[in-house]
Amino acid sequence: MGRVVLDPSTGRVVTRVPDTDEAGVADAVARADAAFREVWAGTSPAHRAGLLRELANLLRDDRDEFAALERRNAGKPTARAVGEVDFAAQVVDWFAASARYPVGETHPAAPGMRTYTDRVPVGVCAAIAPNNYPLLLAVWKIAAALAYGNTVVVKPAPETPLSIRHLVGRAAEVLPEGVLTAVYGGAGTGRLLCDHPAVGMVSFTGSTAAGREVARRCADGLKPVSLELGGKSPVVVFRDADLDAAARAVVTGFTGNSGQMCVAGTRLVVDRAVHDEFVGRVAELAAALRIGRPQDPGTDLGPLISRAAADRAAEVVEEAAARGAEVILPPGRSAVRHDLDGGFFVHPVVVDGAPADGRAWREEIFAPVLSVASFDTDAEALALAHDTAYGLSASVWTSDADRVERFSRALRAGMVWVNTWGDTEETVSVGGLGRSGYGRELGIHAVEGYTRPRAVWVAHRRGR
Repeated sequence: MGRVVLDPSTGRVVTRVPDTDEAGVADAVARADAAFREVWAGTSPAHRAGLLRELANLLRDDRDEFAALERRNAGKPTARAVGEVDFAAQVVDWFAASARYPVGETHPAAPGMRTYTDRVPVGVCAAIAPNNYPLLLAVWKIAAALAYGNTVVVKPAPETPLSIRHLVGRAAEVLPEGVLTAVYGGAGTGRLLCDHPAVGMVSFTGSTAAGREVARRCADGLKPVSLELGGKSPVVVFRDADLDAAARAVVTGFTGNSGQMCVAGTRLVVDRAVHDEFVGRVAELAAALRIGRPQDPGTDLGPLISRAAADRAAEVVEEAAARGAEVILPPGRSAVRHDLDGGFFVHPVVVDGAPADGRAWREEIFAPVLSVASFDTDAEALALAHDTAYGLSASVWTSDADRVERFSRALRAGMVWVNTWGDTEETVSVGGLGRSGYGRELGIHAVEGYTRPRAVWVAHRRGR
């Protein structure tokens, strides 16, 4: 019958997608390996770039269909889903261009010798994508890998396979057979990809726990991995900041995509002098967001991906409240869960004074839950910002130029925003530190994950 795929806004079954068994994974990898050796690795960068531009145009032409699948399968409000499809097309366009960027260096050498370095593709890349941005984050991996001469076997999250299934089907009209294939299922399917000897590298986005297993399994085959994992990102707000702009950014940072973002700014570190004013403003703005069905034009927050995710968010908030934290819900609401048509909805929640050793402060919740702590000094602010094993992103808000310089240098995170939050462009690489993983997506640094450097010495025969 296949694995059940739900609409998270209703909890109802959308369809069933069978898990790919061991023979199916082996077949997908074999087709990708044959395509790499016989077709794709030998194509010119200009040819690959042209095909990728066709793929980008396909995304644009099918934008409404892709957005509808993301809305139905991942619970994304329509405007957000459309924006993500547009961003995915931009990413493919950028990597189409980057396929033709120069790489490598020429080195001084002895007479009669030419020495240079270049970069070569790794072969078959396994792209394991998460459920929070099913299409977009898969495309980040696919576009980069294909641009640099690799073939791809993509595995979407088991909850959200529909947009990737559609993409692979349509891409077959543009790309040679086997260049982009897909397998489906949960952790078991991912393990088969990691273990397969013909897979040259694995790019994984997901939880830190799952990322550890990916790294362990790939270590046995000495194959490289790129890991974009969890986050518990701080937003540090000083009294001299533009507090209105900062409050809007904080709300976007912890409620965007219903809080289901690895980079979500879920720890507010606020100057004690403006704590009450600022937290009140954040709570007011968050309460004004409309929770609703993804297809409704006025919806700001859609559902979480599963009932288990919504239950976990409620449990974490209840635990913090039991330990003395102040839980601020929208006016008139007394529970974290939001009852709407059987879907997996939660309210945006501010947890003020979250215990420093509690789950609300320490764990990635993947829900619109903001934990708050206050500081008196710059040193205390930095210590609170760093009070996590994660290191994906951080944001600082201040009008003090000296503090801008000090904090932008000192914050331990793979992405740092100063007086802004969440800016992402296809030209700038993203990635994390610590338990947030290693490797970079997007930008010029993506080439490092999907290729390997090679040194070449060429001896020229001396003339007679």
